[in-house]
Amino acid sequence: MHILSTAFSVLATRYRRAAFVLLAGGLLGGCGQTQNWNSQPAFVTIGGTVAGLQGTLVLNDNGVDPLTVSGNGAFTFALAIASGHSYAVTVTTQPAGQTCQLSNAQGTTTSNVTNIAVTCAATPRIGGTVSGLSGTLVLENNGADDLTISTNGPFTFATPVAVGGSYSVTVKTQPIGQSCVVTNGSGQASAAVTNVAVACAAFKLRPLPAIYTTGKAINYSPYRAGGPNAGEVPSDADVLQDLGLLQSAGFNLLRLFGADQVADKILNLANQNYPSIKFQVGIYLEGAPSSCVDAVNSAQMATAVSLANKYPNVVAVSVGNETSFAANLPASCLASYVQTVRGQIQQPVTADDDYTFYAGRSASGEKPDLVLPALDFVSIHMYPFTNTSAWDWQQTAVAAGPSRAAAMMAAALQNAQSDYAAVANYSYTTATGQVTTIGASLPITVGETGWKAVATNPAAAIEAITNPAIANPVNAKWYYDLMSSWRGSGAPVNVFWFEAFDEAWKGTDDGWGLWDATRTARYALCGTPAGSACNSTLYSGAGWYH
Repeated sequence: MHILSTAFSVLATRYRRAAFVLLAGGLLGGCGQTQNWNSQPAFVTIGGTVAGLQGTLVLNDNGVDPLTVSGNGAFTFALAIASGHSYAVTVTTQPAGQTCQLSNAQGTTTSNVTNIAVTCAATPRIGGTVSGLSGTLVLENNGADDLTISTNGPFTFATPVAVGGSYSVTVKTQPIGQSCVVTNGSGQASAAVTNVAVACAAFKLRPLPAIYTTGKAINYSPYRAGGPNAGEVPSDADVLQDLGLLQSAGFNLLRLFGADQVADKILNLANQNYPSIKFQVGIYLEGAPSSCVDAVNSAQMATAVSLANKYPNVVAVSVGNETSFAANLPASCLASYVQTVRGQIQQPVTADDDYTFYAGRSASGEKPDLVLPALDFVSIHMYPFTNTSAWDWQQTAVAAGPSRAAAMMAAALQNAQSDYAAVANYSYTTATGQVTTIGASLPITVGETGWKAVATNPAAAIEAITNPAIANPVNAKWYYDLMSSWRGSGAPVNVFWFEAFDEAWKGTDDGWGLWDATRTARYALCGTPAGSACNSTLYSGAGWYH
């Protein structure tokens, strides 16, 4: 008996109803009616219902029991399994032109399973309508499936997406002389999509407001504690204090970094209390797949559009902040984001990025060619202070002392001017089909530059110098004055200083402020109502390499 029972157990674990029946029949005759067969596991069947099927579908249970289904209604797998064991039903082969989805497809058995639901529907195709087109346009879906369009009217991409799958329609190539904007371009496809709208119109550069040439510009963040990563929302009183200090120092053009409730607060309070201060609203972008579909990015863009259309003190919008430097967002996605935002507002639009991107030298390999035809101006970031491998900051050929400090600061300015020239001389094809340079076709601003007033990153050689330190308020003012006086041909339209106030939450990237975290003015602000008098020899106490 013991041997037979063991054999029964082995066969039972194979979950075959036929084997179970044969074995049970044979053993009953040999062991009599007193055998306790309830000690053996009961066997249960796995099945459910198919709906919407218009072809042939192949299901599988636990990867070993294929079942071909050609009609709607109930189904049951051929192999039963022991009660208490798990099952996992999957689709091995989808029907042609359809996608079947499963529900209740996994579990552990206690009785016959009959509630697995297989729902089939036509595999969605993505399409919509083009209007205003007067040339040739190339669209793509999810970063692929290129579709060339030369006429107005309906369009449909060749490659379908899975039911419930994401889609993102973007412009890969704009028609010459036009800018096409996509709306309703992304989402989840539960059925055929036909409402993607692509509107094309003649591309016309939007001029920068006059304040870009006459104003005093700076980057502003109001955070005094944990920062945005900690969910900090500064109080109204804190924001009003900051705005008052900025206005007293003459700053009337402020760049914000993100589009959220904090930006809304700043714009609202400024509009009510400091209407002469204008803003360039930023859009924070995180990384995104080649499909460009990202919930955070979409929310940021939608909020920025709302703020730009709501507040009269918003004079420009910047899409992204050093996305090429982070190397986590394809340039094609950035271009599509710019087009999406620009199509919904009236202000000029840019994309703040490191100068290397706009000079075609980005470490990520991304080029600006897709982005430039959609911009109204270019905003570049450049930091001689941190980019020390690109210039001779040590100036050891000059005697140590004030003369070496002067040589270092002059070399820093020359480095910034060289970086600017590399951007200005970059060639690309405009929206109107002309091959030109950035400098000849678009205004250029310096969206960020600065010099640390205090050392916060001892791992950086330029910040490790002490007695006197190179990162000090004197050198910060020196660089600030040099950049402020850089005007005329071959110079940017304006320079946004980085930054207004120190922000301790940034750690080793803190220390750039014209005010420290307590809102105490530094040396660069002497001579303004926000600072003290410049009662010491100009640039005395400057630091240099030693």
